Amino acid sequence: MNSNDDQESRTVPPTVAQQIDENLKRLYSETTSEDLPPSLTELLNALREKDAQKKSGDE
Repeated sequence: MNSNDDQESRTVPPTVAQQIDENLKRLYSETTSEDLPPSLTELLNALREKDAQKKSGDE
């Protein structure tokens, strides 16, 4: 068995690749529309506040 035969056996048919693509896009879309957990929101706010204080102290 040569490397070309090995690569051909691992090739995903276009219809399967399209289905995988659509499912990943759907999953990603659903995930990005979810709200962040409160703990992460608080952490982000604290980091933004710290960054703003640092920037105002530099000027």
